[in-house]
Amino acid sequence: MELIFIRHGKPKVEPGDNDPVLTDAARLQAERVGHWLRRENIERVVSSPMRRALETAGPTSRILGLELEVREGLAEVGRFGPGYRGIETLRKDPVGWAKFMDDPISFLGGDPVTFKQGVLDAVAGLLDGRTEARVAVFAHGIPINVVLSHILDLKRVTHFLPDYCSLTRVSGPSLNDMSILSFNETAHLVDREPAPASALEAGAPR
Repeated sequence: MELIFIRHGKPKVEPGDNDPVLTDAARLQAERVGHWLRRENIERVVSSPMRRALETAGPTSRILGLELEVREGLAEVGRFGPGYRGIETLRKDPVGWAKFMDDPISFLGGDPVTFKQGVLDAVAGLLDGRTEARVAVFAHGIPINVVLSHILDLKRVTHFLPDYCSLTRVSGPSLNDMSILSFNETAHLVDREPAPASALEAGAPR
């Protein structure tokens, strides 16, 4: 069983909006994710209920022709808070950033025990005893950290900062028997220019 976690694309932040939509650039990246995952034999597409995750998952659902399933437990901490606070904003305040890194769930107004259990329950529900499925899971930075920290048996949650629209892979038959296959894959987001033809390929004299 393999779960491919995709962090949502970059949101278009507006004052007081705790559930922002994607930027135009992020929508293009979301399309790239969908085309990249065509080669992965994905059987299910699952998403957090928050707009930035749903909009990131939409192209993959459409391109693969799979129904988009929503799981409440994959939502980001602070879902109903006063407004979205992205990593870029948090990093501008050294004191706040240190507090966030130490305990991000409490910092954003959540209860660590309840939030972590909700994420892990959602992931356990995706596994459901199956061993041969590959699932694309569109989520957020902290839920992804909760899963990775659980696998590595780490007490703190924030150890990893996945990029927008990055892929992180975990595999195993159950929540307590999983391995991390990769973290923060971004090759699918890189613009690639065609390699220049060699002199021979261009028909130049030898």
